Amino acid sequence: CGGKMKSRRIVMNALFVGLAIVLSRFLSVRIPIGGAEGVRFGVGTLPVILAGISLGPLDGAVVGAVSDLLGYFIYPMGAFMPQFTLTSLLYGLIPGLLFRYILRKKLTFANILVTSMIAELIGISITPLLINQLFQIPWAVLMPPRIITFVLRVIINPMIIYELLKRVPQLRTGMILPTENKS
Repeated sequence: CGGKMKSRRIVMNALFVGLAIVLSRFLSVRIPIGGAEGVRFGVGTLPVILAGISLGPLDGAVVGAVSDLLGYFIYPMGAFMPQFTLTSLLYGLIPGLLFRYILRKKLTFANILVTSMIAELIGISITPLLINQLFQIPWAVLMPPRIITFVLRVIINPMIIYELLKRVPQLRTGMILPTENKS
């Protein structure tokens, strides 16, 4: 049974990596600012966040880092910068830690909303900081489109993640469903 669970986990991680690459590299809108990719709008972070929530923080971190690395080799967009791989890693790690250890794996929309919002704070804080430091693009130029994408992702991602977790039982192993939470 242990080998079956390990195989399942590997397959789920690979699925999340593939989805993250396709959604972020091929099905997103990129807005260049100052010669660099200033903002990328899409749901490419969704599989990374979902991996962290459904499989745990380590798996979420692995999915984030591997999807960024493989995505770069499949479809590079400029020079490779490991700082952005770290950011992708955090998109999976932080939601996984928050959902598993602070929210105690209780599957409610409010918990998914909070988890997604905190994950998206990475995109509105660390990523522009890196872009500003690496490319000297001013904050006044970076932040307005990021605020818009932050609001859209905070609305869209939790709804999609919550519905997937409710409707796909394979994603919610070990979670406490609202009907089970009597205390």
